[in-house]
Amino acid sequence: MGANTQREEASSDDVYHSSRKDAIRADISRRLKKICSNLSDEEFHRLVDVMAENKIRGDRRTTL
Repeated sequence: MGANTQREEASSDDVYHSSRKDAIRADISRRLKKICSNLSDEEFHRLVDVMAENKIRGDRRTTL
């Protein structure tokens, strides 16, 4: 396998993971928006980011 092929695969993996992370964030945000209305926008975005990272980490552990 050539170096270019490996870079292309890594790039497509990055795109997949980035879009998956965006989808997870959007889903969590949609579910929590009304429940967490007392949080500032910054606090809410931090919460969603932490929850999305935890979800992604959890998913990685189950696939290994």
